[in-house]
Amino acid sequence: MKLFSRKKDAVVGVDISATAIKLIELEKKKSGYRLKAFANIPLPRDAIVENTVIDSIAVSQALLDAVEESGTKVKNVAIAVSGNALIIKTIQVPTTTEFELEAQISFEADQHVPFDIEDVYSDFQILGVNEDDPEVMDVVLVACKREVVDDYQLVLSEAGLITTCVDCAVFAIENAAEELGLLDVSSIELDAAEALDSDSEEGGAVALVNIGANIINVNILCNGKMMFVRDQFYGGQNLTELIQKAHAISFSAAEEMKKQSIAMVDSNVIAEFYDNLGSEISRSLDFYSANNTEDPVQSIMLSGGCALLPNIDLELYNRLGIEVRIFNPFEYIEVSPQGLDIEAVRAIGPMMVVPVGLAMRSFD
Repeated sequence: MKLFSRKKDAVVGVDISATAIKLIELEKKKSGYRLKAFANIPLPRDAIVENTVIDSIAVSQALLDAVEESGTKVKNVAIAVSGNALIIKTIQVPTTTEFELEAQISFEADQHVPFDIEDVYSDFQILGVNEDDPEVMDVVLVACKREVVDDYQLVLSEAGLITTCVDCAVFAIENAAEELGLLDVSSIELDAAEALDSDSEEGGAVALVNIGANIINVNILCNGKMMFVRDQFYGGQNLTELIQKAHAISFSAAEEMKKQSIAMVDSNVIAEFYDNLGSEISRSLDFYSANNTEDPVQSIMLSGGCALLPNIDLELYNRLGIEVRIFNPFEYIEVSPQGLDIEAVRAIGPMMVVPVGLAMRSFD
């Protein structure tokens, strides 16, 4: 889905998260995709808080460093938004053309968006005729606070970059999974010991769950159709704070312990984090299940920085009772050896899903 903008030129995917600037440029070949440019530049703590740019100088410098490190020559970028400033709703409107709907989308947004319509950017995507009422069609309506998008555009322009596509993180993740052919439930191979007793193999849904530093992006799809999306504020920083408290160390030391010596962390802390994380994800799954009893979630595709935690797939399976697979896009994308540490790039693949999905907008 192209949201908020329509672009024709090549773009690089830039993920501006709470902890890092992640940049991806892809090349499309007959055999699939090839990684052309890559950067992962850490941000100072609190440079961005809940999608608000607090330290624009630090963010702009990180963007400059990302461009330099990656070596990309492309100036047009696609970015993603998420969180409380973003509203995504599936609405029903009388069947009409895309051109006619474009003229009235502000009116529709005003009916469904809990913000002043003058304070948001809005866009839509027509899904098709409603299954229960052929007189109306289903439309995905998206609205994001202008100040969030404008702040991102400002720091990007200060780094010499041009924002040509603003997407939603949940849709960028979906785009990556779809383009790499990973959304077919029938292709999922379950271990016999882990398979659930279910008679709905053909009607099952897939949950794309991206767990970052402080936000969980959830996108549940059934037969390739978006059924439920939600952003929740919980993530890797919660684990860091638990480590900090339990071991009486600084936040930076706790973050380093999480990344480099997690085996040394108090096992009770790890269990508490996974219990809380499982509860957060389960809450979204319950919301979905309440209205989709015939199409249960049969598999979770896990991405984001937290997907790098050892055995997180097993920990969540034990708490949710659903198969969990780690989504590493670089298992399906050719990684060029030129100037890149191939193993290091592949090792952090799960945390690069959003910028990968954004970079794929070049080929829509």
